Amino acid sequence: MNAKAIVSWEPVQPLSPNWSIEEVQVNPPGDDEVTVQIHASGICHTDVALSAVPKGALGIEYPKVVGHEGAGVVLAIGKNVQSIDVGDPVLLSFYSCSECAQCETSHPAYCDSFAPKNYIGQQGPMHTSTDNKPIWSQFFGQSSFAQYSTVHKSTIVNAKTLTGMGAIRNIAQAGPDDVVMVSGLGAVGMGSLITAKITKCKMIIAIDRVQSRLDLAQEVGATHTINTSHSDFSTLDHAVRSIVATGASIAIETTGVASIIEQSIQSTCARGKIVYIGIPPPNYSLNISLSEHMNAIPQMIQWYREGKFPLERFVEYFDATDYPKALDSLKQGNVIKPVLVWNHQDPKLT
Repeated sequence: MNAKAIVSWEPVQPLSPNWSIEEVQVNPPGDDEVTVQIHASGICHTDVALSAVPKGALGIEYPKVVGHEGAGVVLAIGKNVQSIDVGDPVLLSFYSCSECAQCETSHPAYCDSFAPKNYIGQQGPMHTSTDNKPIWSQFFGQSSFAQYSTVHKSTIVNAKTLTGMGAIRNIAQAGPDDVVMVSGLGAVGMGSLITAKITKCKMIIAIDRVQSRLDLAQEVGATHTINTSHSDFSTLDHAVRSIVATGASIAIETTGVASIIEQSIQSTCARGKIVYIGIPPPNYSLNISLSEHMNAIPQMIQWYREGKFPLERFVEYFDATDYPKALDSLKQGNVIKPVLVWNHQDPKLT
């Protein structure tokens, strides 16, 4: 079918995404695929970072369609797809093969194929309308910066049956005795913070460089805040330990800023847990192996429906054609989670 999509071309300016609205052709689903009408898709720094690297870096090719926080409605399903029907509202997550040892032991975020399949995607599901050339798509299994997308079945989460949680509950397994430190108050950081509050963690330290985000963090559950842009800020370790001498028992790192990544290690207590979510600069590494996988579609939906998880406080919707404005709002920090919508109907799934 014909569709509009935000196509990412090879960057002209170094480390700057080169996006444009294009007409594309979306193929029908194969045996293990699902075609989804995309209602909305959040913009994440990962979309920007992985469409701003030179061609060939990390194996990435152009043109491609990014977007990995999609939500929509099922239009068609392949013969091997179960647990959903045409017309179901769905959320889209990352690709996993379902066959390797990690997938078979219920750890799909550590799938053997995670990096190439999610960061690079594949050719086939989308083509240019003008000359029928293949577009790299199924980015994180979905390529949701499009009106329609044919996605791998592993990305599908039926919105009628959402369960589970992400970094705080499933990975860190936080509890009432934990001191949680959240670095970066984008949508993932705010989600982690609110989850820590719902989990009744005894202390929640929010860290950011934008004061308005820190103010909102206090309103939704932070017990303490640290503004890294203040003149009296020296190191994260010093700031955290001035609040709790032993350091945090759980650090959720969402910024991808090298200095914050390194300081988060120093800011945790003995036997503390560090969950890395933010994407660091290209070629950056520590002396330990970092796990940067984003691990779950959370129980946030149920909490939102119960009035516990105020998503509306940090989401702002933009028409997909206004993606430059949405990108600028993300860069400036005045919108926590910009979400692109492809029509003017209410994009929220109820």
